[in-house]
Amino acid sequence: MRFGTAILALACAATACLADTLTLRDGHVVQGTYMGGTARTIKFQVDDAIKTYDVTDVATLQFTPPAPSASVPVPPRPQPAGATGAAAQKAPRDSRGRI
Repeated sequence: MRFGTAILALACAATACLADTLTLRDGHVVQGTYMGGTARTIKFQVDDAIKTYDVTDVATLQFTPPAPSASVPVPPRPQPAGATGAAAQKAPRDSRGRI
Protein backbone atom coordinates (compact mmCIF):
# COMPACT_ATOMS: atom_id res chain seq x y z
CA MET A 1 0.00 0.00 0.00
CA ARG A 2 2.89 2.36 0.64
CA PHE A 3 4.09 1.94 -2.94
CA GLY A 4 0.72 3.17 -4.25
CA THR A 5 0.87 6.19 -1.94
CA ALA A 6 4.37 7.03 -3.19
CA ILE A 7 3.22 6.84 -6.82
CA LEU A 8 0.26 9.11 -6.04
CA ALA A 9 2.55 11.63 -4.33
CA LEU A 10 4.91 11.67 -7.33
CA ALA A 11 2.01 12.15 -9.73
CA CYS A 12 0.69 15.07 -7.67
CA ALA A 13 4.13 16.65 -7.53
CA ALA A 14 4.54 16.35 -11.29
CA THR A 15 1.11 17.89 -11.83
CA ALA A 16 1.94 20.77 -9.51
CA CYS A 17 5.02 21.57 -11.58
CA LEU A 18 2.86 21.96 -14.68
CA ALA A 19 0.35 24.35 -13.10
CA ASP A 20 -0.63 27.80 -14.32
CA THR A 21 0.12 30.62 -11.88
CA LEU A 22 -2.31 33.31 -10.81
CA THR A 23 -0.79 36.17 -8.79
CA LEU A 24 -3.26 38.34 -6.93
CA ARG A 25 -2.76 42.03 -6.16
CA ASP A 26 -2.62 41.29 -2.43
CA GLY A 27 0.46 39.08 -3.01
CA HIS A 28 -1.17 35.64 -2.86
CA VAL A 29 0.03 33.18 -5.50
CA VAL A 30 -2.37 30.48 -6.67
CA GLN A 31 -1.18 27.39 -8.55
CA GLY A 32 -3.79 25.63 -10.65
CA THR A 33 -5.24 25.35 -14.14
CA TYR A 34 -6.86 28.21 -16.05
CA MET A 35 -10.40 27.13 -16.93
CA GLY A 36 -11.61 30.21 -18.79
CA GLY A 37 -13.46 33.31 -17.78
CA THR A 38 -15.25 36.43 -18.90
CA ALA A 39 -14.29 40.08 -19.24
CA ARG A 40 -14.83 40.43 -15.45
CA THR A 41 -13.80 37.05 -14.00
CA ILE A 42 -11.19 34.30 -14.23
CA LYS A 43 -12.02 30.68 -13.47
CA PHE A 44 -9.15 28.71 -12.03
CA GLN A 45 -9.12 25.07 -10.96
CA VAL A 46 -7.29 24.62 -7.69
CA ASP A 47 -7.06 21.00 -6.52
CA ASP A 48 -10.61 19.64 -6.96
CA ALA A 49 -12.43 22.98 -6.85
CA ILE A 50 -13.01 25.67 -9.46
CA LYS A 51 -12.59 29.13 -7.99
CA THR A 52 -13.65 32.39 -9.60
CA TYR A 53 -11.53 35.53 -9.24
CA ASP A 54 -12.50 39.08 -10.15
CA VAL A 55 -10.08 40.51 -12.71
CA THR A 56 -9.58 43.62 -10.56
CA ASP A 57 -8.00 41.34 -7.92
CA VAL A 58 -5.54 39.76 -10.37
CA ALA A 59 -2.01 41.10 -10.90
CA THR A 60 -0.72 38.47 -13.35
CA LEU A 61 -1.71 35.19 -14.94
CA GLN A 62 1.10 33.00 -16.24
CA PHE A 63 0.46 29.95 -18.40
CA THR A 64 2.72 26.94 -18.26
CA PRO A 65 3.44 25.65 -21.76
CA PRO A 66 2.50 22.03 -22.32
CA ALA A 67 5.29 19.51 -22.03
CA PRO A 68 6.71 18.50 -25.40
CA SER A 69 5.33 15.19 -26.53
CA ALA A 70 7.77 12.46 -27.35
CA SER A 71 7.89 12.04 -31.07
CA VAL A 72 8.60 8.66 -32.51
CA PRO A 73 10.57 8.70 -35.74
CA VAL A 74 8.88 6.95 -38.62
CA PRO A 75 11.09 4.16 -39.94
CA PRO A 76 11.77 4.21 -43.68
CA ARG A 77 9.64 1.90 -45.78
CA PRO A 78 11.48 -1.22 -46.90
CA GLN A 79 12.42 -1.23 -50.58
CA PRO A 80 11.75 -4.28 -52.73
CA ALA A 81 14.85 -6.40 -53.37
CA GLY A 82 16.96 -5.04 -56.20
CA ALA A 83 15.09 -1.72 -56.35
CA THR A 84 17.72 0.74 -55.19
CA GLY A 85 19.18 3.84 -56.78
CA ALA A 86 19.35 4.34 -60.54
CA ALA A 87 19.05 0.60 -61.17
CA ALA A 88 15.50 0.74 -59.81
CA GLN A 89 14.40 3.05 -62.61
CA LYS A 90 12.79 1.42 -65.61
CA ALA A 91 14.57 1.67 -68.94
CA PRO A 92 12.87 3.94 -71.47
CA ARG A 93 10.80 2.18 -74.12
CA ASP A 94 10.16 3.19 -77.69
CA SER A 95 6.68 3.61 -79.23
CA ARG A 96 6.40 -0.15 -79.81
CA GLY A 97 7.12 -0.98 -76.16
CA ARG A 98 10.68 -2.19 -76.82
CA ILE A 99 13.67 -1.22 -74.75
